[in-house]
Amino acid sequence: MRAAVRFLPLALVALVLGTFAPARGEDVTGDDAATIRARHLLRRATFGVRPGDVEAVVDMGLEAWIDRQLDYATIPDPDVEKRLEAFESLQLTGPEYWSMLQGGQMEGPAGPPKPGEDRIAKAREQQARLNRLRNLARQEVPASVLVRAVYTNRQLFEVMRAFWRDHFNVDVDKDDVRYYVADWERDVLGKHVFGTFEDFLLATAKHPAMLFYLDNHVSQAPMARGDKVLRNREDPNRTGGLNENYARELMELHTVGCDRGYEQKDVIQLALVLTGWSIGSGDQRGSFVFRDAYHAKGPKKVMGKTVKDGEQDEGEAVLKYLAGHKNTAEFVVTKMAKYLVGDQPPPELVADVIKVWTKTKGDLKAVTKAILLHDAFYAPEQRMTKAKTPFEFVASSLRVTGADIKNPQPLMARLADMAHPVYQCEDPTGYSDAAIDWMDTGVLAVRWQFAYDLLHGRIGGVSLAASPLKEHVAQNPEIWEYLLVDTLLAGERPGSLTMAPFRRRIQSLRTTYRNMKPEQLEGELMRLATLVLGSPEFQRQ
Repeated sequence: MRAAVRFLPLALVALVLGTFAPARGEDVTGDDAATIRARHLLRRATFGVRPGDVEAVVDMGLEAWIDRQLDYATIPDPDVEKRLEAFESLQLTGPEYWSMLQGGQMEGPAGPPKPGEDRIAKAREQQARLNRLRNLARQEVPASVLVRAVYTNRQLFEVMRAFWRDHFNVDVDKDDVRYYVADWERDVLGKHVFGTFEDFLLATAKHPAMLFYLDNHVSQAPMARGDKVLRNREDPNRTGGLNENYARELMELHTVGCDRGYEQKDVIQLALVLTGWSIGSGDQRGSFVFRDAYHAKGPKKVMGKTVKDGEQDEGEAVLKYLAGHKNTAEFVVTKMAKYLVGDQPPPELVADVIKVWTKTKGDLKAVTKAILLHDAFYAPEQRMTKAKTPFEFVASSLRVTGADIKNPQPLMARLADMAHPVYQCEDPTGYSDAAIDWMDTGVLAVRWQFAYDLLHGRIGGVSLAASPLKEHVAQNPEIWEYLLVDTLLAGERPGSLTMAPFRRRIQSLRTTYRNMKPEQLEGELMRLATLVLGSPEFQRQ
């Protein structure tokens, strides 16, 4: 944690009491029902409600706005495209990344050194270039996730891609995963967010990022003792070991849920089914391959389903079976409801959406829409009750302040400070979005420091030169409260704990602001804006 936290305004630190207070439903006083519902929808279906967003949804209507967002491919996104055009790795496939790395390998010089040739310097340059290429996607892909969250017009798509990024978690810090993550983000997550769950599951199971992350690429049928004698002669790379990691997480985290209808014997049987699902080598490096020599032959039985001996078809059959299992519908729908609705979603909403899942065979577009249009989603007790994750807090802070990201890497470092670095969750569960996992004093102090640094120009690579906040400097400070609430909180009136220090400061400015220079007024405005970004209301959605 940065030492500068101790310099935060005391009034801001005092807000910790409000942040830990029991979450409440939104105070609807002064707003009509359409405005309240639109604001609530935008809090959950976007990464931050900007000025004018609520009015736009009210004019369009909730269902029309949701339908438009679900049809994301028809929404132009020129700002994001321009901001990401310099990112070299985003369009690479796994094989293309390996080809690029191969081109960056050091080539040994032929013959004796030429006069004046510094081979050591050249070797260092080549090694530096190779190291850069090795880390390129590891840096660019997580940064692209934040850039899209802040600037995309396809907000619901990115909100749900974030959900599935944690559901099907992979970690770029596990060796070769970094070489596959660009393709994973683009062609697995990006293509299946609003497709069918079955297709999504199959795509994840065959992707090198998942196969490497959960070790299935090395999982092989156990060998009999006599077979091991021939191992080194026929295939010296074969170890003969069965790896259960992917099979276990496939059932526990991706489909039916922990201890829901399966036993350890089912994990072993599923691991046998998936032997041979691996990653290519040579010209096929970075691609999915099925290695028949590694596959366990013979029939298997997984959760009561008999699986005939069928090589790669075995795995595809079991994946489809798991995707269509009733426990999968219950587990995944409940998890989606916790993400979009609340840590304890209404049982009637979950039950109704499970019916939609079953009827549509896991159509994720229909399921997402069913959640967002359900009456229980808009119930007063659901409003302002979900805590923002650090990523959601940073993205929403940047959106509502109109920040211009010139270089995202300093922001990625701030997310690491908040224990939420993108694509770096080691645990296969992915990051939690439950309040209990994020609302502690240490994390909140770092959030407050971020708010202060953002609004005072202390984060490298980020500019507020075009921020709508700048327009308020010339206004009478007596109306700053309303301007800041409209800009930063989408018009939601904060509680008295937030506003007491705010109003005291405005009261003191009434007699002095006319004699202040513009830069002094801007400093005062930014201090008050810091109070709002650090408030309990801004930590919730």
